[in-house]
Amino acid sequence: MTICRSPICRFLFMLSFLFPLAAAQAEPAAKSKGNLFILAGQSNMTGGLEKGFADTVHKAVGEDRVTIVRSMRSGRGIRFWVQDYALPEDHELHGMLQTGNGEEYPRLLQAVQEAGDLDAFESITFIWMQGESDAGRHLGVAYERSFKALLARLEKDLGIGRMHFVIGRISDHGLSGDKAEGWKEVRAVQQKIAEDDPLGSWIDTDDLNGGDEKKPEGDLHYPPHESIRLGERFGEAALRQLQANAKPS
Repeated sequence: MTICRSPICRFLFMLSFLFPLAAAQAEPAAKSKGNLFILAGQSNMTGGLEKGFADTVHKAVGEDRVTIVRSMRSGRGIRFWVQDYALPEDHELHGMLQTGNGEEYPRLLQAVQEAGDLDAFESITFIWMQGESDAGRHLGVAYERSFKALLARLEKDLGIGRMHFVIGRISDHGLSGDKAEGWKEVRAVQQKIAEDDPLGSWIDTDDLNGGDEKKPEGDLHYPPHESIRLGERFGEAALRQLQANAKPS
């Protein structure tokens, strides 16, 4: 091997090390945007819930490390987020619930996409408060499949991996009267969905709907101050979920 010892050779040899270093310094690693939380559902996803949620997660991880998007619509069953919603053939409403199926999904998708580059987030968590409409119409039999279909389509369309999720189990408002069986069914399936999935969790809302001795079943909607507590409870559950599934450093 011939070794060049001239000043020019030594200069070129030094440049071969300096240029890669300069290039590396000129392209710093992209800064993480922290944690994205998606708040979705029907009417009980309104009120002070977002404030309670935001205050809780901001305090825990820092406001600059949190992005929150919300997409909700009152009076909607889960079918309005699921295009291929289907009931068993023996259900009395089979084939009748077709108009409007999936119409809320594009709004939800757009709201999340507007958060920016999703690859820049360390985590994405789906917060879901919905189910009263399904419980009131005895539609719990299609709820588990529908929720899983919604979550899977959102993950696919966003081009992300599995999301964490927290479900707000509907309150005890409808546990008496002619809606009781449908109410029990939706509550049970919501709890099952969360407990069957290592990335899922659920929260209890029974004490937040204003019930007392005179009205033990409470109201369908949460009072303003309890709506804030609902948001706080969602935030605490989401943080526990992230901590439990955090990758070791």
